[in-house]
Amino acid sequence: MTLTGLRIIHLNRVNSRHLEICLHTVANGTGANFCEISYENKTTAETKYVDNAGWVYSEKEHWPKDLDGACLNSNCKVNEKCTHKRYSENAYFKCVLSDCGIPDIKGIDLSTAKREDAIGLHRRIHTSCSDGYSQSGSGRLICQSNGEWKYDIVCKEATSNLALNKPATQSSTFTGPENILNFSANLAVDGNNGTDFAVDKCSCTEGGDTNPWWLVDLQAVYFITSVRIFNRGMDKWGLDVSDRLRNVTVTEGLTESDVNTPCGFFAGPGTLSQLVVIDCPTLPQGRFVKISMITEYLTLCEVEVFGYSV
Repeated sequence: MTLTGLRIIHLNRVNSRHLEICLHTVANGTGANFCEISYENKTTAETKYVDNAGWVYSEKEHWPKDLDGACLNSNCKVNEKCTHKRYSENAYFKCVLSDCGIPDIKGIDLSTAKREDAIGLHRRIHTSCSDGYSQSGSGRLICQSNGEWKYDIVCKEATSNLALNKPATQSSTFTGPENILNFSANLAVDGNNGTDFAVDKCSCTEGGDTNPWWLVDLQAVYFITSVRIFNRGMDKWGLDVSDRLRNVTVTEGLTESDVNTPCGFFAGPGTLSQLVVIDCPTLPQGRFVKISMITEYLTLCEVEVFGYSV
């Protein structure tokens, strides 16, 4: 936040008199500790007030401490404000709840809070999840009158490639002339995302298999966020068949016999060494991820699956 070293005040009207709420604990980020003071004392501040994004402030060190009155030595807790019981007698005060403190939500990124956001009961802030987390729900947080945040944002920590070295199968396997080669399904999850078909070894189904599919067992159930496919590139023979990757459907499922929950679709045609990213906007749950198409030679140089634990 940009509040460090500033005393923030918010103008209110009580019994037809303006009051200033001055923020004591701005710098440490542990919450707000407010004190109300008389509006007439505003003229004792040595610097000009700045009205910005709904807040009025001046440099903290320019404020005389006697403006706090009885609140200077109050025992108010963090996220409480000190208010005078009688505004004509500074010796009397009470501590009341002032705000909800710093939101304690795993994975939340407070640096994305909007400029107009402010602390205080019934105020709201707008935020999002940090890098490395996937977000569901809105980024709006509302500070309720009981001092607790109301929100529906959930930040799930994204995992690394879930498919790496996991068991994989496919509808058929291309073995080349005289069956001396073996472009098996596991070659798409071996961690090598090179795209030279001969050198890097990609998985590939047989010609004549006109409804080919490839499937990986993640060995646990995850919310799937995206699937990445590394398409075949130019090989050592100078052969370009990258356009074979087309009309690709990605589905998920909880069991190997039922992998029909949609994730996404790639119309293609693919290009040389193309990285095809297929997002799963509905965050389907699945243990098995299936890639299928309706033309022969399904070639996958590498497949990466991303998501987070259920």
